[in-house]
Amino acid sequence: MGSQAPEAKVTPERPVDESESSSKSILKEETQLDTKIASIDVEKLKKFPSEAPPLNSKKEYRPPGLLHVGDLEGTIKKCREQVEQIAKDCRAKNRKFRDSEFDLDANSHLCLHGAARPTGFQRVTDIFDTPHFFNPEGVASSNDIMQGYLGDCWFLSALATVSSLPRLLEEICVARDELVGVYGFVFYKDSGWVSVIIDDMLCTNVPQFEQLNELQQGLYHDDKARYNAVARKGGKVLTFAKSGSQGETWVPLIEKAYAKFYGNFSHLEGGLTGEAIEDLTGGVATLIFTKDILDLDKFWTEELLKAREDRLFACSFRELTDLQREGEGVLKVQGLYGNHAYSVLGAMECKGKRFVVLRNPWGQSEWTGRWADGSKEWTGEWLKILPELGHTFGDDGKFIMEYGDFLQCFTRIDRTTLFDSNWTMASSWVTVPANEVPTPYTYGSVSYIICIPEKTKTLICVSQLNGRFFGSIPSESFFSIEFVVVKAGDTTPLDESVRSEPFNRSVGAELELDAGTYFIYVKVDHVKGVAMSSGDEVDSRWLGKVASAKVLCQSVSTNYHTGDASVFLPDTLDKVIQRDIAFMSKHNGRPRRAHKKQTFLRKLFGLGRPTPAKQVQTSTDPTDMCSGLCDETATHVTLGLKVYTRSDTPVVLQARIKGEF
Repeated sequence: MGSQAPEAKVTPERPVDESESSSKSILKEETQLDTKIASIDVEKLKKFPSEAPPLNSKKEYRPPGLLHVGDLEGTIKKCREQVEQIAKDCRAKNRKFRDSEFDLDANSHLCLHGAARPTGFQRVTDIFDTPHFFNPEGVASSNDIMQGYLGDCWFLSALATVSSLPRLLEEICVARDELVGVYGFVFYKDSGWVSVIIDDMLCTNVPQFEQLNELQQGLYHDDKARYNAVARKGGKVLTFAKSGSQGETWVPLIEKAYAKFYGNFSHLEGGLTGEAIEDLTGGVATLIFTKDILDLDKFWTEELLKAREDRLFACSFRELTDLQREGEGVLKVQGLYGNHAYSVLGAMECKGKRFVVLRNPWGQSEWTGRWADGSKEWTGEWLKILPELGHTFGDDGKFIMEYGDFLQCFTRIDRTTLFDSNWTMASSWVTVPANEVPTPYTYGSVSYIICIPEKTKTLICVSQLNGRFFGSIPSESFFSIEFVVVKAGDTTPLDESVRSEPFNRSVGAELELDAGTYFIYVKVDHVKGVAMSSGDEVDSRWLGKVASAKVLCQSVSTNYHTGDASVFLPDTLDKVIQRDIAFMSKHNGRPRRAHKKQTFLRKLFGLGRPTPAKQVQTSTDPTDMCSGLCDETATHVTLGLKVYTRSDTPVVLQARIKGEF
């Protein structure tokens, strides 16, 4: 057995501001829509639920990092207290901590749920003689991360990116007692922070001595102790992520905590790095296609050079298809792999050249083009800039590319905006009816009203629920979202969400807004396969467009009546805006009808309130392992609006569902 680690105290990784919060009053401001429309009653609007946290005027400034929404400090404090209590109880009972909620040893089938099956499970203190959470310098480093037998390069790339910003990862790892084996972390979920506490049991890939055959046991002279001391020690035995530094444990432990956060390890298979950085920081990710960048110089100076200041970057490109050769395996682009996430660790100008520093989460397999490690470009003069770039040669997954090569190789960049403590966030979530398929991609299903109290830089984000938590439930429906921002009374949008790939978790827009009232009109696309009489299945988006085209063509007839076919005619943005202007003009600027009073008879017959949305469309197939949960027809989708501002007064939000206003 390895030597026992010295007694460790619970280690908080960041101070918690426990000063009392003081909320400031919402500014009452009348915003004129036009000469025909009365001002919006902000006081009435304030009565509708909004998750804007009270501001704490006494809190100290904190640089860009974890999103300082109202529950961050409380979540961290509670997590620390739980870790302390668990450590205290375990010491009193002379036991190490075993997490009954995520017990790899006793309930491996629930924790793994189809992920690579390990040969066994060992505690950190059994794997390492002298384990330590971070490296001897006491800080996390991107060089410490190595991917294992799990397709979570997107998450590990996010870890490497986050660890490039000093002390940020240490804030996520809230508290620990390494002797007892209890660790506490915080992650961001939809609209708030949650804590995750785990034990130190990890998956390993080396069998026990008794599982070896006679020949294998003979290689160790039939000496079990010798086998355990040699073969079952060190990070190489770990099934999943590991650290390149001997005895360092934060990488596999935070990966395990992230798996518990999402329910099991299999839910970490495949994903987007930007979404993982959102989970780690509470930031907002935006997808940038390199082909769409208009001014490359501006992108360099205003984006990449600000990496690690208030934004983080990762990149990837689609896997290449071999059209000519067979049996060649995976095609690489000068050493780099498609459908794989790479971390952007920084960008720097040296001697007139622009360099980007990147890392492969595998901890190996690097770029082999210009400025690769040991390439001909690294002459004696250029070798002197390696310390400035923070780089050394070696197959450790870290490499350097010139800016032009970077843009030619990578087709997509995930940029995540980080917020300092001067930012505030208000959010509103609502479950809305999904449009039937096949119907056109249309506005009008849901919109929001936001009241901005003073001129401020604003980031607006519309999100779907994070479906990774329930990714194992079969579903035939998928949703894409877009939105536009329109000032009350105007008919032309101020801005629209940044173009993204279909079915992304969220879309956003960043703009400067004056004090006033604005409408956020959301466009929701419900996508599923539609069975045809021929037996084929077609994309509902295609069929919806065809049906819409037919209805529009037939409308030229003088005696044409749309009737039920009206469902195939999309609500245009202009139509939705004009409907709002007309309604608010008629109702004295009220953004929404007030619900009628619930008298006894109205309550008895269920009148006066909207019918609650169904959360799950159930399956009646008794052979279905997810019977009761299978989402076959997707009647509703849950969307959230999050508004981030640098205003001293939080914004006021109201969600509006079609038919309720």
